[in-house]
Amino acid sequence: MSVPTAQRRSYMRADDRRAQILACARQVFARRGYHPTSVADICSAAGIGRGTLYQYFENKREVFVAVVQELLDRVRSVIAQRTAVGDLAGAEAAPPQLIASYCERRLRRILDAVFADEASLRLILREARGLDGGVDTLIGELDAIVLGALVSDLQAASALGVIDCPEPQLTALYVLGGVEKMCLSALRADEPVDLDKIVSVATQVELFGLLSDTTRGKKEAKR
Repeated sequence: MSVPTAQRRSYMRADDRRAQILACARQVFARRGYHPTSVADICSAAGIGRGTLYQYFENKREVFVAVVQELLDRVRSVIAQRTAVGDLAGAEAAPPQLIASYCERRLRRILDAVFADEASLRLILREARGLDGGVDTLIGELDAIVLGALVSDLQAASALGVIDCPEPQLTALYVLGGVEKMCLSALRADEPVDLDKIVSVATQVELFGLLSDTTRGKKEAKR
């Protein structure tokens, strides 16, 4: 005799069950929004009863905080594992396009950690900001970690002579603000978020500005 799905799921290990609930909750929050989502919606998506969810979380807000905490922990881990720019031998002699390609990959890795999927992206950019109960604090930590990583990269690259960046903090805010605006614009238009294109645009503006080679040559000739 086959065992009903609900009964089979009841034997899931505690860590796996918690992870399953959070994965389903992230999708539901992203699709429906935080406030319209109910505990019943999360339970339905996870295929569990309320009693099972309450074994792990006291309420909907606690589930949401745990989802955001997961994202924060993932970003911390990715950034901690990155090679420091200052440790890259020969970076100052690399050709510009190679430097740009490296910077794109480096920025993309951070964004992939923040926006592991479109649900995470929608959650962070549309639902999490401004919520109380500890959520806003976690988002602030997430912003600070990502900003700090980019500032550190800019400072190290400037010290190596790869770029000329007298204001790394403002430059990092400018780049990340632009990335967020491009993502939000796509979400509001209900269009796919092309992170490859967004990273490429952000990196090109960050490293090379908007002057064409011809215009830049004319400017240099006048000096």
